[in-house]
Amino acid sequence: MERVDSRYRMGALALILFALVPLPAAAGALYVYEFSNASESGYGGVGLAARANDAGTVFTNPAGMTRFDDSAMLAGGIGVVIDAGFTTSSENTASGKSGYVNKRLLPAGSFAYLRQLNDKWWAGVSVQNYFGLSVDWPDDWVGRRSSVNVAVMAPQVQPTLSYKVNDWLSVGAGAALTLGYFSDKLRQGALTPGYPDGKVRISDTDTAVQGNFGIMLQPWEHTRIGLRYLTETDLDFKDSPNVSWKDPIGQLLPGTDKKLDLGITMPQTVSLGVHHRYDEKLNLLGSVGWDEISKFGHVQVNIDDNGRPGTTVDADFRDTWHFGVGAEYQWRPDLQLTAGIAYDTSMSTERTRPLAIPLGSLYRYAIGFKQKRGDGLTIGGGFTWLYEGNLPVENRPGIDGRVYGKYSNASLYFFSLYAAWD
Repeated sequence: MERVDSRYRMGALALILFALVPLPAAAGALYVYEFSNASESGYGGVGLAARANDAGTVFTNPAGMTRFDDSAMLAGGIGVVIDAGFTTSSENTASGKSGYVNKRLLPAGSFAYLRQLNDKWWAGVSVQNYFGLSVDWPDDWVGRRSSVNVAVMAPQVQPTLSYKVNDWLSVGAGAALTLGYFSDKLRQGALTPGYPDGKVRISDTDTAVQGNFGIMLQPWEHTRIGLRYLTETDLDFKDSPNVSWKDPIGQLLPGTDKKLDLGITMPQTVSLGVHHRYDEKLNLLGSVGWDEISKFGHVQVNIDDNGRPGTTVDADFRDTWHFGVGAEYQWRPDLQLTAGIAYDTSMSTERTRPLAIPLGSLYRYAIGFKQKRGDGLTIGGGFTWLYEGNLPVENRPGIDGRVYGKYSNASLYFFSLYAAWD
């Protein structure tokens, strides 16, 4: 493959800043395939660990870098729109309104660059925001005492190395330097009639390193198998809640006058992908994955400034599984079409589902395109519809009552445009 043309580099490097912006990633799963790199929204995560057909493999499977003869680069923009409405049922006793998540296009981006060092070693770097969730609700919605805005994000910069063992086996590893961000806003009911709710806000950042390990096998000429493992990583957030009042006799919630220590785990995950060349025009893709989301549900909490041991809050989340099938079709010599259908199991049930975040089974339907433009340049884009459906929420206690209801037709829409050079 040709060396990356230097005249394209300056524009692409500017997109690194996009990827470092803490993006409210998504409601649903915590690892969001579409944010691993900008080309991923054309596949819905299908075959992620095995494709290695652009520089995004630096993150999706470091071992895939050995498929490139010289150097390659990928840069692109990503956007997501969250569409979720919550309706209370007749059993609801809490005050407030039904309503929709505040809709807006949330931008982000990704960047990846790799180059061959010699006939055995490759090096690369990637920037992405793969982990997170966020939902923003109106201030008067029925669940405002639980949360009106919650966000957990972890943008990363990952240097990577890979080694070609022989013609059919490669291995790779990366160290993702992670900036974790946590923010939660909620309302506290005023004790004086006629006054608005008080506002409580908690936010902090922390740094961590997450290991990324990959294996790429090519047992047959037209088939390759990729395996990627992300290590478990802990983020420790600390903050004294910021409380604002217009109520002259307003009182703080218990513990809000002390520093909060909140430990969150980015769970380990395993992804297995297969890429098979069926004929000159058609490639078939498949994938299976596992995320230990139950570890994310074990949150270490301490609200004591005296150093006493904290407690572990168990959200009773379940580990999740991913299954997907997809294809790449060479429509014309310069134009390839991509598609993927995937299913991820739910991390929560009706009983354990958080009120502020729609967490259910994930159904992905993705399409995309790649068009070669000459001088090693490829322009591409993708669209993924992530559908969660109707999600009931049962008996979530609040200060002024209990919340019963359901999310209706919860969906996320991902869009991307990108440029790749090789």
